Amino acid sequence: MLDNIDLKLKLKIMYIITIFGVGSFGLMMLIAPSFTIALFVQPAQDLYIYGVAAAVWTAFGILAILGLRDPVRYMPILLFQFVYKLIWVFAVLLPNLIVDGAQFYTIFLLVIFIFFIVGDFLTLPFKELFKGESE
Repeated sequence: MLDNIDLKLKLKIMYIITIFGVGSFGLMMLIAPSFTIALFVQPAQDLYIYGVAAAVWTAFGILAILGLRDPVRYMPILLFQFVYKLIWVFAVLLPNLIVDGAQFYTIFLLVIFIFFIVGDFLTLPFKELFKGESE
């Protein structure tokens, strides 16, 4: 019983961080893309592709609100966030760091993504998530 309460509390904390961290930044990207590009000294972006990232991050923030109501049921939101950030670090960031070197915005994103990767890793009950359905 205590483990379930502890799990729900940890999940709620990650949902709150997702709402305010990821969701608010995604919303800022949608409302003022030029401002956010300038703020993080990023190179010019294709606004449609930039908008995809903004929409996805805003969606994470909105869906995380549902997680506050039923933390266990909405764990796939955090799992998806964990997996896509891991993929981005290993398949996008690291190869580009080797070719282009480190830029402020790439290091900034890496730090933020690592924060979420570690937070999701410590929060999600992977053993339960990957356990088969009992008969």
